[in-house]
Amino acid sequence: MITKEQMIDYLQCDISSFGFQDLYDLVISKNNCINCGACLSICPRIGIKNNKPTLIDYDPECSLCFKYCPRTFFPKKLFEKEIFNEQTQKDFLLGHYQEIIAAKSTSNNILRKAQNGGVVTTLLIQALNTGLIDGVLMTNKDENWYPKPFIARTPEEVISAAGSIYAMLPTLSIYKKAVYKYKIKNLAFVGLPCQIQAVRKFQLWPPLSNKYGKFKLIIGLFCSSNYSYDSMINLVHDLIGVSMMEIKKFDVSHGKFIAYLNDGTIKEVSIKDTSKYHFSSCKFCKDYTSEFADISVGSVGTLNDNWNSVIVRSNAGQQLFNDALTTRKIFVSNKIDLLKIKNASKKKKLQITQTNNNIYSALKFLGISKSQIDTYITLLSLGEADLNMMCEIMKQRPEIIYNILKTLKQRKWISITDQVYSPINPSHVIKREINNFRNDFKKHINTIKSEALECLKTIFVQNNLMNLENVDFDYIIF
Repeated sequence: MITKEQMIDYLQCDISSFGFQDLYDLVISKNNCINCGACLSICPRIGIKNNKPTLIDYDPECSLCFKYCPRTFFPKKLFEKEIFNEQTQKDFLLGHYQEIIAAKSTSNNILRKAQNGGVVTTLLIQALNTGLIDGVLMTNKDENWYPKPFIARTPEEVISAAGSIYAMLPTLSIYKKAVYKYKIKNLAFVGLPCQIQAVRKFQLWPPLSNKYGKFKLIIGLFCSSNYSYDSMINLVHDLIGVSMMEIKKFDVSHGKFIAYLNDGTIKEVSIKDTSKYHFSSCKFCKDYTSEFADISVGSVGTLNDNWNSVIVRSNAGQQLFNDALTTRKIFVSNKIDLLKIKNASKKKKLQITQTNNNIYSALKFLGISKSQIDTYITLLSLGEADLNMMCEIMKQRPEIIYNILKTLKQRKWISITDQVYSPINPSHVIKREINNFRNDFKKHINTIKSEALECLKTIFVQNNLMNLENVDFDYIIF
């Protein structure tokens, strides 16, 4: 496993072959950018064009944009070791946790403004009041629901930005403002599972200052998928039949996308009908419960929409949650449906990238079966999985899947650690297979020349030489 010191060296070293072009080639052009704003905040040469990071000046290839991107190298084992203590439980579908419970704010003022039980708002205010943090990077919106990054430094500002927006925005783009303009020493971050991986990198080695902008608290939100602002406008227009200016509040609950209108009307559509409006990178994300947060908060699993499900993960998260409970800022309840949360997480983790027949046609010369290719592609989509999960997805008996995985491991297409299977980089896999194929082909050619050809030439000469006229004998025989 990579060490903390090695990861810090990787993040801080500005001598690298990586540059913005690599970020574009490997992340942006692959529709895997999450619009977190990390690259915008740490590099003045990067701007936004057509909702995508774009190089607007010379690229010195300092590599920071590539290294701090949440979609590039993120050693999970290292960050798990740094964030969570050894006593925390770990669940494949939920991640590390110390406690899972339902909670809601005791403040009516917060409940009137915030989403569901108002736990996120309450915990942020508690963190400000106890001096744990001096500011929060979060999201806000204008009257048209246009999302914008926001730095809250007072309880009143936190409350003003309460509520879910369901639109992707570069929240981390204002990190530089928190550091350079406001000189905030201790920060909190509220955001989506994908964004949190960038924040954890910032926390391990702050890229802008060794004095300001230190993340002390990370609150993650449950997220099955999200939308761009433009796609949200289309969704509201197409499925709900209103404009964004008519919306008072959005919510996602019990498989429904719900819009509360200013006139008191409530309109809802099936969440399945919104899939074509999803942000492009959401289909590649496997994290539903913000597994690398200090505290994760959502609504799935509660008995009603007036409560939040809370997953307390780190010691920092546990201490803050206990402070809020002790000072009676929140109520708690053990009435929580953990199975619902797990099922929602499983649904996201089991998203599989669909392939076409070109792959099968191209790989058939390697002597690998369609079922083996399907199994490998499934692991590429999942990142990792155990035998039970593979059987569930592939819809095959365990002995069949086990034998396929055994063959793939022997061919060095996959690896296994602690009964969990992981795919090996296809660049390495195919390069090795091509080399093997080339070597085998050369052997076959030599065998054909030395054995089959000599035998065939002899038979030909023995039986056909008398019938040929004006023939170059050297050509025929040799």
